[in-house]
Amino acid sequence: MRMMTSCVLISFRPDAHEVGTDPVNTRRTVKCQELTLTQAEVYQAGGEGLSPQAKLLIPYDRDYKGERELEYNGERWKVINADPYKEWNGTILLIRRIAGHAAGTE
Repeated sequence: MRMMTSCVLISFRPDAHEVGTDPVNTRRTVKCQELTLTQAEVYQAGGEGLSPQAKLLIPYDRDYKGERELEYNGERWKVINADPYKEWNGTILLIRRIAGHAAGTE
């Protein structure tokens, strides 16, 4: 089993996709653990038009509040799917890298 580490969840207010708005981001550091992304998960997500590159466990469901981006291992990632993880009462995130964005940049 891999060790717990931390990641930074990033939310945007107002919605970054609304025309004429200047989004402000909120950053929160939470515990996370990288899990093995299975071929079945990649295949299933591909059928839905998604392309996950990694899978993270946020062990406490109260820590994940619908954020769409995060920083992990020095890289910026987009959350493409979030599912409950009942065994730990947490959330599983399928994520993919955002090209051209290093951690700590806007």
